[in-house]
Amino acid sequence: MFMVLTHPCLGSPSPNRTANLGENATEEPSVFCHTFDLAKRLTLPVGTAISYVPVPRTTSKSSSPFLPILHHVQQQLASTPSHTIHRLVIPSLLSPALYPPSATHPSSILQFLHALRALLRQYPARLTAILTLPLSLYPRSSGMVRWMEILSDGILELSPFPYSHMQALAQSAGTTKDEERPQGMLAVHKLPVFHEKGGGGGADGLGEDMAFTLSRRKFVIAKFSLPPVEGDTEAQEEAVREAAGGSAMPKKEDLEF
Repeated sequence: MFMVLTHPCLGSPSPNRTANLGENATEEPSVFCHTFDLAKRLTLPVGTAISYVPVPRTTSKSSSPFLPILHHVQQQLASTPSHTIHRLVIPSLLSPALYPPSATHPSSILQFLHALRALLRQYPARLTAILTLPLSLYPRSSGMVRWMEILSDGILELSPFPYSHMQALAQSAGTTKDEERPQGMLAVHKLPVFHEKGGGGGADGLGEDMAFTLSRRKFVIAKFSLPPVEGDTEAQEEAVREAAGGSAMPKKEDLEF
């Protein structure tokens, strides 16, 4: 990241330029152009400090590795003003590279989610949390993951497409067409419920396949549909009818001028 600095260009207006403000005429130079310095890195603002919570590598089965995390979050909420918003990000939850084996026990992870859910209900306007779980290690068919989904307000599943290394090398790094190409499928299993009467169902209410695209600038979610196969005339005619607003496939006589 780079910091963009603005300052007057060379040959800025002389101080004798005046700006008439009624009876009180004041002399102040007016900035008429800007230059941008892209050689300096962007510094983090003081008001948005990032606090990293280390995961203890405990081996005792009786102690949970999530207790220090909960205590740290509680201390941050208690020691900050009431208008401060905290965003809790937990990437790769229960990954063996980050968490000890005792963290994968249901009594440990489910108790942590219960306590985190209580903090979210206690501070609804100050705390929000998002976590990721590797489905290659913990599939959705397991009972523990099912309970984790029940304790979550929203569930999104990202399924990346197979990566082709040769295709990535053959493409230019500066192109923008690849950023629009879908990189995987997005499945919405659950949406946040804002009241006790329901709402926020799964993918049954969406009814469409969704895909995601991740680039250096943004994360885009869009509709996904495969193009018709070459030779499938029925699918091609259906695609043309949808594009034309329901009209039939144009005949050869209609295309001749």
